[in-house]
Amino acid sequence: MLIVPSCTSLPDVARFPGRRGTTDSLQSSAPVATGGALAPAVPSLGNGISKPMEPTDIRVFLESIRADDPPAPCAETFVDWSGIRTRITMLPWAPQKLAGTSSFTLPIPDDGYRSEDVEYAALARAISSATNTFRIIEIGAGWAPWVIAGVHIARRKGLAAFGIAVEADATKCSWAMQHAIDNDVTAKLITGSPDDIIEQLSGERSSGEQDVELLVVNAAGWHSTTTLQFPVIPDDDMGGAIWTLPGTDVDYRGAHLDHYDVPAIAIAEILGAARRGEHLIDLLHIDVQGVEFELLEPAAGAVQDCTRLMAIGTHNRLSEGRLQNFFLSRGWGLLIDAPCTAHFTMTHPTLSGFTVQDGNQLWENPFVM
Repeated sequence: MLIVPSCTSLPDVARFPGRRGTTDSLQSSAPVATGGALAPAVPSLGNGISKPMEPTDIRVFLESIRADDPPAPCAETFVDWSGIRTRITMLPWAPQKLAGTSSFTLPIPDDGYRSEDVEYAALARAISSATNTFRIIEIGAGWAPWVIAGVHIARRKGLAAFGIAVEADATKCSWAMQHAIDNDVTAKLITGSPDDIIEQLSGERSSGEQDVELLVVNAAGWHSTTTLQFPVIPDDDMGGAIWTLPGTDVDYRGAHLDHYDVPAIAIAEILGAARRGEHLIDLLHIDVQGVEFELLEPAAGAVQDCTRLMAIGTHNRLSEGRLQNFFLSRGWGLLIDAPCTAHFTMTHPTLSGFTVQDGNQLWENPFVM
């Protein structure tokens, strides 16, 4: 991570002219008086400090989390180069031929079944710059592959580690608990109404149980605490998302599905539980199937106050552009920008419905450097 000691003691306004603070205020676009006349303000995007990651950087970061002595796979698991076991037989969409095998090949450009090199590199970068305790949150976690890998690898590197995985689908939460067991991560499942979950998170925040490394929260992550609707989907569908077309039975892809109520927890509450005091979050990983901007815009102040790096799975080009404009305007640095891929065939009710390959953005928050 790029460190600029000469800047760290300056207030944020001095480091990034035009920005009025570190929470919800943005650069003003009001005209500026110049010699008695009004001149339009000049936009300023980015921060001039953050350096995008190059392909050579990706390989270096991936090598940094390679396991020197990875475990042997059992009949049901696949072991990757970083030493993470994945129970392939638990995941109905995964290539079953991987069960009982290992791979020591870096996932460049991807691992062939789950994700791309840039997403792994985001995790590796966060771990490489963590100190004392590595803290990670995964919103839209599925079986929590990123938070569990983060906790496992950080611990192997001599750090303490703590993570929170937030997932609306109860079946996938059970997968996350099993995945934690398979990788020797001590996990606790949190369920209930929004109020119940908030109470349990508050209790975890104050108690700080040292033996619990992972909280799996059966809820949707959102900008406010409320109740939302989630579709009834088969176990092999990893594309479920909160309902954005009320008054219909149609999801963002155009599928006609039954929906049911799920608790939604404000991201500020989740961040607070993971911080356990005034600690920073090393990596916030978000994959919410097309509503990433709708989640992050209202929650940006809470995120900016305590998050060092943020990895976002993107699901349409409009969302990618809105995220770029919004966070660059706030002074964040875009380290990885890998656009999603869409095939504009048939008809869908949303742009995310056309997406066939998720994109990835990795953001650096200079205000907590």
